[in-house]
Amino acid sequence: MVYVNFLGMRWKDYLYFSPAEKIAVLILAVIIVLSFGLNVLLSRRSSEPISIPQNDSLIAAFERLQESLVDKEIKSRSYDNKPTVASKKNRPNERVSSSNRSSQSTNNTQKPRYIRQEKFTEPGSISLNETDTTEWKKVPGIGSSFSRRIVKYRSLLGGYVSINQLKEVYGVTDELFDAIAPFIHEDGSDIGDFAKININQLEFKEILAHPYINYEQTKAIVNLRRRIGAITSTNQLAMLDEFTSEDIERITPYLEF
Repeated sequence: MVYVNFLGMRWKDYLYFSPAEKIAVLILAVIIVLSFGLNVLLSRRSSEPISIPQNDSLIAAFERLQESLVDKEIKSRSYDNKPTVASKKNRPNERVSSSNRSSQSTNNTQKPRYIRQEKFTEPGSISLNETDTTEWKKVPGIGSSFSRRIVKYRSLLGGYVSINQLKEVYGVTDELFDAIAPFIHEDGSDIGDFAKININQLEFKEILAHPYINYEQTKAIVNLRRRIGAITSTNQLAMLDEFTSEDIERITPYLEF
């Protein structure tokens, strides 16, 4: 057996490398140097400020945007100031002298005022079958609307037979009727002044147009004419189911045969 005397070896003996070991040590040294250099290079770059390349087209577009915003702001300020300037220019023209003001006030006082509608004060001042709306408006409590309704309903009926028929006008309440009744007179000439309808000669629509004859009653009249020919009296209508005694009483003054 071969015994190695470590105690007897010199220090140079520890630094002896084989050719393969020398190559490995050399490669290791190169790697260490390269890694150290790369680390130094990276540390320097990180400490330097980052520079961003400038784009001339972007800078120019941003400058144009700023200029347009400034122009719009100037225009808006000038527009807001225009009414103030115009009002200042117009102030001299808007000044009115005291004499002109007095003349204007005089003209205003000279304008025609509303003339109050004349009203009847005595009982029986208007005829029941008066057709003039102006005369009806003279009745206390009757205005333009009621006067038109009264005259229109009179035309549909053919004339008023009784003053109580005014209660059938739309809007005429018992209180209003009691207030206007004293101013209305109904004499013999008024009662005879109304139109009659000949139910043997008129067409369906013409008979139906009368306020006192409804659709079913009109059909009954036409059917009765077809069955018996000419109708001669209201007694024949009273026999129809469509007519009540009140209907016959109301319609009799307006019928002729």
